[in-house]
Amino acid sequence: MPTLQVQEAYSFYRTYILEYSRNKAEIYEHYGFSLQGSVGSKDWEVFAAILFNDKARRGDGADLENYEVKSATIGSSFEYQYHRNRGLNKLTDDRDVDHIFVARSETYMNVEVWFVERTKMIPIFDRWLPELQQNYETSERQRFRRSVTYSFVKSQGVRILEISGGQLSYFLEVI
Repeated sequence: MPTLQVQEAYSFYRTYILEYSRNKAEIYEHYGFSLQGSVGSKDWEVFAAILFNDKARRGDGADLENYEVKSATIGSSFEYQYHRNRGLNKLTDDRDVDHIFVARSETYMNVEVWFVERTKMIPIFDRWLPELQQNYETSERQRFRRSVTYSFVKSQGVRILEISGGQLSYFLEVI
């Protein structure tokens, strides 16, 4: 397990996630839009890559060389999506890496980062496999979606980092 780069990841969060979303919030509110979802999944992948000192994985598999990264609002489920042409390979890749879950508030002021070992995820992927295969027996089905609950992540994962009110409030020294 790599040494966590907490301060570097927190700095990225402050500059490219929190400040970015704050700058957009006034404009969004003026035109009646919610801020939720204005930070893209790639931002969370980069945040996780910095935190875990990893790199993007080439191709359509897991997000990082050693991890799959999922983000959702705090309390919500984390969605896994498998596309028709690469779904089986993607599911296999997801089985072979550990998983990082980023739970965040709608305003991005509160963030939790959870780590779940692949061994705890494999039974889920094994359960999804026949469903995925059956899903693509029909030619018009292009996607297969399943979710992992927030409660599963909390019960099976290790809390790595927490940001409260935009301030780093907790981080695990060693996994």
